[in-house]
Order: sequence, then C-alpha cells, then structure tokens
Amino acid sequence: MTWFRWRRDERATAPLSRAEFDTLPPKERAELHSVARNSRRQFVATLLQVATTIGVLGGLLLTAQGLAQTAKSIDASREELLIARKGLEVAQKGQVTDRFSKAVEQLGGKSMDVRIGGVYALDGIGRDVPAYRQTTVDVLASYVVGNGRTSTKKQFGQARDVQTMLTVLGRVRPVGAKDGWIDLSHARLGGATLQGAYLPRNRMFGTVLAEANLIEADLSDSLMPFADLSEAFLTKANLARTNFNLADLSKARMEDADLTGTIFFVTNLRGADLKGATLKDADFRRADLTGATGLPPTAQLKKIVQWDTHTKWP
Repeated sequence: MTWFRWRRDERATAPLSRAEFDTLPPKERAELHSVARNSRRQFVATLLQVATTIGVLGGLLLTAQGLAQTAKSIDASREELLIARKGLEVAQKGQVTDRFSKAVEQLGGKSMDVRIGGVYALDGIGRDVPAYRQTTVDVLASYVVGNGRTSTKKQFGQARDVQTMLTVLGRVRPVGAKDGWIDLSHARLGGATLQGAYLPRNRMFGTVLAEANLIEADLSDSLMPFADLSEAFLTKANLARTNFNLADLSKARMEDADLTGTIFFVTNLRGADLKGATLKDADFRRADLTGATGLPPTAQLKKIVQWDTHTKWP
C-alpha cells in the first residue's frame, strides 16, 4: 500500500514507502490511516453516485422510448378512429339516402295511408338529420302546391295527405333563419287547418287560404301579395311586417292579431274584424276598409297607421 505524507491541513505529493511509514510517530501513522479510510469511503460513494446517475439516465431513456412508443400508438389509434368515423358517416349517409328515396316513393303511392306514411317518414328524416331538413321541407311544399284543392261546401278543406303535410310543415323549425325557407306560392289551400303553425318568412304569392284556420299562427315577415285570405281565421295570429299587397282579406277574422308594420297596400279588408288588433305603423295606403269592424275612431286611427287620400275608411 502506498502512503502519502500529510501535514496539518496539507497533503504531500510524494508517496511514502513502508519503511518510511513505519518510522513515523504513532500519531501521524494514525492520521494517515484515517485519511486513507476516508479516501476509500469517498471513492466508493463517488462510484455509487456515478452508478446511480447512470441508472437514472438509463431509466429516463427507457421512459422516453416508452413515451415515444405510446405516442405512436395513440396516433395510430386516432387514425384508425378517424377511418372508422368516416366509414360510419358514409354508412349513415347511405342509410339516410335510402330512407329519403323510399319516403319520396311513398308520396307517389296510390294509397292514402302509404302517402301519409311517406309524409311522416320525411318528417322523421328532417328532424334526425338537420342537413336534410330544408330538402324535406321543399319536397313537402312542392307536393302541397301541386295537390292542394279548392275548398267547396261538398268538399271543405284539404285531403288528408295534404293536410298532414301542412301540419308537419307548420311545426318544422328551419336550421338557419332565412327568407323564403318555405314556399307555398299559388297553392290552393282553402279551408286548411294551420292553427298555431310556425310559418314566418314564408312565400305565399297568390296562395288561396280562404276560410283557412290560421288562429295563433306565426306568419310574420312573410311575402303574401295577391293571396286570398277571405273569411280566414287569423285570431291572435302574428302578422307583423307581413306583406299583403293586393291581397284579399275581406271578412277575415283578425281579432287580437299583431299587425305591427304589416303592409296592406291596395288590400281588400272589407268587412274584416280587427277588434283588439295591434295596428302600430300598419300600412293602409290605398286599402279598402269599408265595413271593417273593431277599429278605433278614424281620427285616432290615422295617427297610428300609414294612410293616404285613397284609403277607404270604415
């Protein structure tokens, strides 16, 4: 064993031989033994620290490799999920297309019950698949326009299939609010029941709704010029800002209806009942109100509505 000479707080650079060590006083030899033991302990501790550090670094490396592998697995799972989702969407679209095609075929069936079944099938598609809602509305509205009938005493109202379509159309809510989302222009819907129907922003150019039940219906912001609503029931209906230019509302029942900003330009309102109706900013220019009832005195009415010298007062 090689010994080094130590002085107080200093270490000699030259090693001692065994003979030299033996000649040292006992105290110095004891000090050298103590230093040697401490050096060995420090060396072992250093080795342990290095080994521990290497172990930690190895663990971190393995952990990093594991995380990288996990990330790859997650990416692969996401890709598989995306592929599966796309496949499911394609399958669902195919199912919806099949349902839609069958429902439209039913509308052309000879049996009344088959046609009505087609109506409810389309209604279900429109509710289940918002992307198809406007399409189902367009199909039903087109059928109504083509198959509505003139109401007579012998045949009052509409056939069951057409009435069913009107009921369905009256409860549909468009995906996005837009003008003309439902177009029933030129349809013959005399005597139809549309009580409480939701039909704002609709188009009904020249539509026949004579004697129709439109109680509490919402027809606000709609375009209904040339429409025939003679003797129609419009009690508590929302007709705010609706355009009735050149329309026929003679003898129509509009008690408590909202006529705020409604346009009655050159409109026939002979004998109409307007009791309790909201008339603020209603446009009665060139309108014929002869025989209309439920209106405030003409002098007062002129202060709240638009009118001109061609307006015919009650």
